[in-house]
Amino acid sequence: MTPVETEDPFLQRLCDVMQRIAQQGDLRAIGPLMDMTGERPEESVQARLAEAFAHMVVKLEAREFELECRISDLDQTRRELEAANLDPLTGLPNRMIARDRLRQALTDANTRHGLLTVLFLDLDKFKHVNDTMGHAAGDELLCLVTQRLRGCLREGDTLARLGGDEFLCVLPGASADDAQGVANRMVAVLTDRFQLAAGGADIGTSIGLSHFPEHGRGVDELIAHADAGLYEAKRNGRNRWCYAPADAAAA
Repeated sequence: MTPVETEDPFLQRLCDVMQRIAQQGDLRAIGPLMDMTGERPEESVQARLAEAFAHMVVKLEAREFELECRISDLDQTRRELEAANLDPLTGLPNRMIARDRLRQALTDANTRHGLLTVLFLDLDKFKHVNDTMGHAAGDELLCLVTQRLRGCLREGDTLARLGGDEFLCVLPGASADDAQGVANRMVAVLTDRFQLAAGGADIGTSIGLSHFPEHGRGVDELIAHADAGLYEAKRNGRNRWCYAPADAAAA
């Protein structure tokens, strides 16, 4: 906005104050405006103009405060909804949040022509630990597994527990090489022995991978392809990652 120049010092100050508001959003200019309303006779055009601007700024300030409050309330509501949809044992997002994060990542990847990978994990030998060492040991193991898996991921990735010993990872922007590196690290860290209160436990994990857009462009497609890859990993001996076989992908 081009600065306004006038020979009247009062109007010049008034223009300067209003440009601060228009260009910088500086609502603190209400103070100088209120001071100016008393500098000229009440019936003068300049005083009425300054007063009108002052009232306008007060209303803008009130609207801005109201908007900030609404945004804060919406953020609080979102946090409460997310907290209500966290797995109570591991603190991870549940199935509903996982699907929502994947949907958001897909929207972003579509818009930016970006990359996206989904990993579907199932723990090997978890049922044996649960059956022989008890449910408390199984719960402890799931929490330790969560810690190790988180250590394999970047900030911005999503790790979710779908239920039981199934986990889903959403890796925005991850290439096939990046995702395979993550899968290799996950297999390695879950192969290491776990020390539980009830004793040592050896497990592993089978992982299925799918990439956007080559394995699907929707939430269900990508999850289904990764799930088929998981079962291919189990069929090939477990404790590894795989893609869905060609016939499963075609189906």
